[in-house]
Amino acid sequence: MKEILNQLYEIEQKSEKNNITLFDRNLKRLFHEIEEQGFFIKNPLGEKFSESRTDIDATLMNELNTKSKITKVLKPIIYKKDGDQLIIIQKGVAIVE
Repeated sequence: MKEILNQLYEIEQKSEKNNITLFDRNLKRLFHEIEEQGFFIKNPLGEKFSESRTDIDATLMNELNTKSKITKVLKPIIYKKDGDQLIIIQKGVAIVE
């Protein structure tokens, strides 16, 4: 399932990057069905980054400081709902500047 979610994320990102809106409705339906199955994909692009974050494997492009942000997401964070809890089944992989 993790690989399918990563592929859907990539398709969504490539569509957005190339301004392709033809598949937006289909992707929204797929993501809705995935959430109904208890999975949740998070794109942390633009969020602040600190060493205390355990949900991201980051490549630092500069020295870490209070203004460090996630500037590129190579893989999203994937959670699986288990009862009332969200469990990380994949850490995000990101570039931080």
